[in-house]
Amino acid sequence: MRRVLFLLLAALLLTGCAGTPQSREAGRTLVVSVLGAETVDGQLRLTAAAEAREEGDSAQIQGSGPTPAAAMEALAGGGDRVVSAAHVEHLLLDRAAADRLPALLDYAFRDPQQSTETQLWVVEGNFASVWEADPARRMEVLKTAGRDKQGFCPVTLRQAAGALAQGEPVLLPVVDGKTLARTGAVLWDGARFTARLDRNEALGAALLLGQRVHWTASAGEDAFSLRLVRCALRPRWKGDRLAGLTVVCTLEGVRTGGDGGKSALEDRTAETIRRALEKLQRANAGRLLLGRAGLAQPARWRLLEAQWPRLFSALPVEVKVTVR
Repeated sequence: MRRVLFLLLAALLLTGCAGTPQSREAGRTLVVSVLGAETVDGQLRLTAAAEAREEGDSAQIQGSGPTPAAAMEALAGGGDRVVSAAHVEHLLLDRAAADRLPALLDYAFRDPQQSTETQLWVVEGNFASVWEADPARRMEVLKTAGRDKQGFCPVTLRQAAGALAQGEPVLLPVVDGKTLARTGAVLWDGARFTARLDRNEALGAALLLGQRVHWTASAGEDAFSLRLVRCALRPRWKGDRLAGLTVVCTLEGVRTGGDGGKSALEDRTAETIRRALEKLQRANAGRLLLGRAGLAQPARWRLLEAQWPRLFSALPVEVKVTVR
């Protein structure tokens, strides 16, 4: 495991590719843009897909093996075309295969052509249904939404590897196996999923993490377009003992319908954040937010670092949201 973590830390020094080429087929070469990973009969099965050409269906190919390297070798040697995985834009992970992620990350960072900015998604439901329609084109919709930060930020292989190397949990976006629509997030903690957040709770977690997301919301007959300005996590103390947490969020909103509702919107957003915190507390996922809490009080960092992991799950929480 130490060797794997060392490789992952070294990989973080790579810049990756900010933008990768669109998936395409060129002659006898299949250029893969979506790669799926699942466990079937104890083996890792990889499914590779390239975007459909106008005159044909999307191209797909599969390979299985005990390790990512063996599965990729089977995938590349299983057809009459050369398979290139140098420009994979999306890695889809079956939720039942969470323990495969460290090995997949290790393998990905051994390939000098692999982009560290490949986006990672967890699939719930029937994994086989992902491949019934053109997954490459459908994933482009989610990629665009993530780039525009519409309520969530995608997670890259680089970010997941960084969390693993530092022993920190990470929130991974969840999509439905049939529609590939985003349905929430799961908390991945090294080798397993420890919590499931629905779509609203995932938004609350994004705000807690300070991600500059924007989204639409409604309060009664009123509608708003919202953007996070700032979200601060402020530990509360009794002497030198950690006694609570105050979350202070400021949002900017543009009214798109109605003529009131700001107070109700603030209350609703605060409740969304509370629900996300409750899920994280039940999962004892304090490490996810420790750095954010430390930013508010750097002079007390040593005290906070010592007490936060032990007390986080039972901390009283106060949430204040202001929309301007």
